[in-house]
Amino acid sequence: MKPWYVSILVTLLMPLLLSGADDKKKESQTQTQTSVTMTNEVIQQGTSSGIKDAIAKIITTQKEWEELWKRHVSILVPQPPVPPVDFESEVVAVIFAGEKRTSGYRVILKNVAAEGNDGVITYKLTEPPDNSFILQVLSQPFVILKVEKPQGTVKLLRE
Repeated sequence: MKPWYVSILVTLLMPLLLSGADDKKKESQTQTQTSVTMTNEVIQQGTSSGIKDAIAKIITTQKEWEELWKRHVSILVPQPPVPPVDFESEVVAVIFAGEKRTSGYRVILKNVAAEGNDGVITYKLTEPPDNSFILQVLSQPFVILKVEKPQGTVKLLRE
């Protein structure tokens, strides 16, 4: 065989050989993380609430839900009715960031997922960036979420 044939053959086969090595490398580096999303519905989210305290909890009874809703909507006229929740198959997760002196604060849901028999709700509290334009008003960032009831418990995890 002539030397220039060998160089052409190597040039043509090299991309095929390298692509196979890359596939094997990708397969070994790829790890799948299984996360099962739980059925959920945001009942209400905003920055104006009658609840001034920082609260993050799971509500599992109708009585507790009605008491919290009454406190939450106490600043509204007329007050909206309590949203229906079937506590046989659902729970309510409430996250109130507490009263803030300015605008720009938010509660952001990051993930609602099942981990084994439990449910995990991951959230983040954001603040206004430094040197940003903000309003000098009282705000009460919150999110109220209805989640399917898992076999275990529901945990709130702040990032």
